[in-house]
Amino acid sequence: MSDVYKLPVSSYDELIKIIKVYGSGKVGVPVSLDDLVKSSGMSKTIISKNNGFLVQLGLVSEGNKKAPSEMCKKLANAYNMNLQEQIVNIWREIINQDEFITKMISVIGIKGKLSKNDYVNHIVFSSNCGSGAGYKAGAAAIIEILKIINAVCEYDGNIMLGDTDISIKDNRNATDLRINHIDDSFNMMKEAVPPVAVESVDTTFFVQQYTCESGKIAKFIIPEDATEDDLLGFRDMLNIALKRKFKLKSDN
Repeated sequence: MSDVYKLPVSSYDELIKIIKVYGSGKVGVPVSLDDLVKSSGMSKTIISKNNGFLVQLGLVSEGNKKAPSEMCKKLANAYNMNLQEQIVNIWREIINQDEFITKMISVIGIKGKLSKNDYVNHIVFSSNCGSGAGYKAGAAAIIEILKIINAVCEYDGNIMLGDTDISIKDNRNATDLRINHIDDSFNMMKEAVPPVAVESVDTTFFVQQYTCESGKIAKFIIPEDATEDDLLGFRDMLNIALKRKFKLKSDN
């Protein structure tokens, strides 16, 4: 992944409009910016500033004149025909190949939830694009895409993991990793916990969702390569949490 990830600068609706215009052309045939402006009714500046993001996703080619890819054509057609299942499946395929966005999903998996505003700011900060107002709109557009494919969900102003089959990749270095721990007073998820000294990893997580009676979502996120001892430790930690935090009696 490059040091700078090029975020879109438009809302979700504007971004889809640009994708649909690109997708109206022939696969592999470059489209001039002037033709895009005529077809979309959008300014050259707006289209140009979103091109970097579309190139990263493999939806259009590099170069002065961008050509739509086969994936772009399929996605545009799905939107034009309002084929919701295809839209979800195509976006999932695209997002699975994007290292930056899958890392942004893993942030929610690790933290549990973030306010939408904090998540937008985290995406912008992590991209190293800068602090332009357009980047916040672009980050919000990415969140909308993640909501569509149910990689994340929004509840009461907070963003949480959704129920999806997307593999969450965690490629961070040890200095980025923080662990949860339970001490005698059962303080969980302390921000001050020191980083774990492990090597950089590429781990797929198993995500299990449970819908509570209140409608809120509980999630279990476990690395696929967890050992039997790890699993026993997770079970013990959960039992401690149920007893100390939620006062669940052992015979329930």
